[in-house]
Amino acid sequence: MDSGKLALKLKIGWWAIYVVAGIAALLFETGRIPKGTVTEASAVYILQVVGVMSSLLMIPVALRGFKKMMERMEDKPFGKRLRIYMACSWIRLFAFFLVIVFSVLLYYLISDDIGLYCAVIGVICSIFCYPTRNTLEYEVDWEEE
Repeated sequence: MDSGKLALKLKIGWWAIYVVAGIAALLFETGRIPKGTVTEASAVYILQVVGVMSSLLMIPVALRGFKKMMERMEDKPFGKRLRIYMACSWIRLFAFFLVIVFSVLLYYLISDDIGLYCAVIGVICSIFCYPTRNTLEYEVDWEEE
């Protein structure tokens, strides 16, 4: 196993979040999908609550939960640590995907800045989780087999 290839796969997943969010924004900005389609007050409120709660729940889990999981794996064999690291990394990327893409959609669907704020928070937090070869090797305590 090469740590560079594994890190590249995670980088592709990380960048895919922004590509999908960018495509969604582009579709709204070009008029392919109409902006502000959700106008009913109760639906807007529910979407705002879901957007904020998803940010408040998923971001700490993605950051702190990942760190806790890796701390518990220190005494496991290398192969198991690596499998758990990759699984947790993909779960963390998926959590950021949900927060960022849902927030972008929320911003355009209800025409309210709350979605933009949640998306920016998700982006800032995901920057701290950018996967590199060095971080992968450090967090897994890489050993060549």
